[in-house]
Amino acid sequence: MKVLAFDISSDYAHFRQPYSTTSSLTYAIPPRTAALGIVGAIVGIDSGGFGQSKHIAELEKANTKIGVRLMRKVEKTRFSINYSYTKADASTKNVQHIQVPVEMVKDPVYRFYVTADVKLLEKLEDMTINSECYYTPYLGISEFIAQVKYVGTYSAEVETADKIYTAVQMAKRTNLLFSNGQKIFMETHAASMNSERRVTKYVEVAYEEEGNPLKLRSVDPDSLVVKIFTETGEEAVMLW
Repeated sequence: MKVLAFDISSDYAHFRQPYSTTSSLTYAIPPRTAALGIVGAIVGIDSGGFGQSKHIAELEKANTKIGVRLMRKVEKTRFSINYSYTKADASTKNVQHIQVPVEMVKDPVYRFYVTADVKLLEKLEDMTINSECYYTPYLGISEFIAQVKYVGTYSAEVETADKIYTAVQMAKRTNLLFSNGQKIFMETHAASMNSERRVTKYVEVAYEEEGNPLKLRSVDPDSLVVKIFTETGEEAVMLW
């Protein structure tokens, strides 16, 4: 098995939590659906247009699995964004505006670990090595254009591990081992969507706020944990 790693960063990120109403709250790390969208943007898989997410099915058909690692401590900030009611009568300049407070992740850096069928992985490797993207990638909303930096392509083996460097999908039989000083958070993420952007699966995801690895007491047998062999040693990551 081969696993490709690349870093993605921006000044800000906003992955909107769907249950927030009067203010827009953000996830600290990109959900799997957002991560798949970024990979699709890099290699040029069309989503199908506004309100569509056809790229999800195509990437899943190619057996794409992704793990997300925090490379910088999570820091959040808030500011207001001006929105325009685009269905108003622009010809009379009677356009309504509203200011909405929005929560952002400040200076985010994430490392994506990706495995997929050979053809897709080779294309992703070629694009990231050459700092190319078919579509412009961004972190959550289009104003936060992202920079992509290739890290490496590594050999990997499917193994169990008691220390995971990526965020952890909390499947039924996966249990964390807590220790003093850790700041562990959990979020409910969309894991998959149909072509009309309706979520078909949610998962619970755990991460350590400062990007430290998570220790596990047990791992669900259906979870995919792989050990990758880098120039600096071995790292265990969870892909889904």
